[in-house]
Amino acid sequence: MTVRLQQQPRSKKIIKPPKHDRFAHIQPQGSWEIPRKTFHYSIGFLVLYLFKNGFDSADTYPALVAFLSIVLATEALRFSWDSFNVLYCRVMGSLMRKSEVKSRINGTAYYLVGVLIALYVFPKDIASLSIIYLSWADPTASICGRLWGKYTPKYGNKSLAGTLGAMVVGALVTYYFFSQFLTESYDPVSSDIPTYALALYGGLVAGLSEALGDSAGLDDNLIIPVASSIFLWVPLVFFEL
Repeated sequence: MTVRLQQQPRSKKIIKPPKHDRFAHIQPQGSWEIPRKTFHYSIGFLVLYLFKNGFDSADTYPALVAFLSIVLATEALRFSWDSFNVLYCRVMGSLMRKSEVKSRINGTAYYLVGVLIALYVFPKDIASLSIIYLSWADPTASICGRLWGKYTPKYGNKSLAGTLGAMVVGALVTYYFFSQFLTESYDPVSSDIPTYALALYGGLVAGLSEALGDSAGLDDNLIIPVASSIFLWVPLVFFEL
């Protein structure tokens, strides 16, 4: 007598649908970040406009402090309230990075702190130039690093190609700034340092400040304006060049 064993039906594996990524619209690390870079560059033009029209640093403190307070309050709110964070990232996502979604303070806060320190501690012309380094040399370094970084040595997240890009922009900006504007820290007529030599030094300052971010473990938005102001202030003001 043959006994047939009835084959038990295989249990079907339940496949769960992929969880919707509420932050998929935010560009990942290493992307071109076009809106963020565009915003970066625009601030440099604003600084040039304000400096050309004789703005007083003291007049900017209340607005900058108020803006910083709003940014910090918003950061605290979104890190403690998920629904608000989702809404915030939906509105501001084009200017953010993935790392800033849930655990890292938005770069705008560091930007404002760096700008406030530069404007409060250093002469207006030096602070303004350092902010322009941040606005133009920093994103240029990122672009050059993405284009040519694979062909040059790297240190941390930086590359020699990016640093050289920052140096070129820094040199050009420094030459234009001190040759076109009347400043309190440098007079191209009476100084023993020619403008082109100061421009080369400015390029070194921009490149070194941009490269210091990883080494110091601090955000570029904070380290660049502060470090640049120090490096510019020492020879121009302290040694009265």
